Amino acid sequence: MKKKLFSKSAAALFMCGLCALSFAGCGASGTADVTRTYMVSEATYLDGIAWYSNEDVMLVTRGKDSYELYFKRDIFGTTDPGMKGEKTIVYFGTYTSTPSADGDVSHLDLTLSAPTRIYMEQHGKAFGRDALAGNLMFDTANWTDAMTTLAFPAGSEDGAKEFLSLYGREMTITVEDPSLSAEDTTLSYRIVSMPEESLEITGNA
Repeated sequence: MKKKLFSKSAAALFMCGLCALSFAGCGASGTADVTRTYMVSEATYLDGIAWYSNEDVMLVTRGKDSYELYFKRDIFGTTDPGMKGEKTIVYFGTYTSTPSADGDVSHLDLTLSAPTRIYMEQHGKAFGRDALAGNLMFDTANWTDAMTTLAFPAGSEDGAKEFLSLYGREMTITVEDPSLSAEDTTLSYRIVSMPEESLEITGNA
């Protein structure tokens, strides 16, 4: 059985950790100032195998039209303390913003273009069943032959381009923006809804 809950505090801690990362001059965002940060967090307990999985998503907008979409997953088991895993994926690109189709004046629909850069880092044993298993790192802006070998064992003429084509896609994310309804003190900068397809990259068909 799965038990799920959403936690703003977990997402806040996630943001603090990722803000320490430096992606200067990367993708479309470059060094433009952060304009907004929207977050959501989900914790899942699999009681059949006594595993915990925490997933955090953070959408950062920069300047007029650039975004960074962060996905972080942490897995750990209570029966096997050594069975842990940590995965961080960052998608970079541009976006457009419109009033939300749901009619809520405090909501915006942010349409993210297919990313121009993907950064992924993975550590630990918990992802051993994935096609992309073990400790690894990919960065389409700084691609190497070693990354091609890991991502495409059968070979690829342009590993970075193929990686972007496989795992990058356009999507629309609905967010809540308190600045649009300043009199409502219950609002927060959060992700309201997003596509059901996971942001996680596993390499599985």
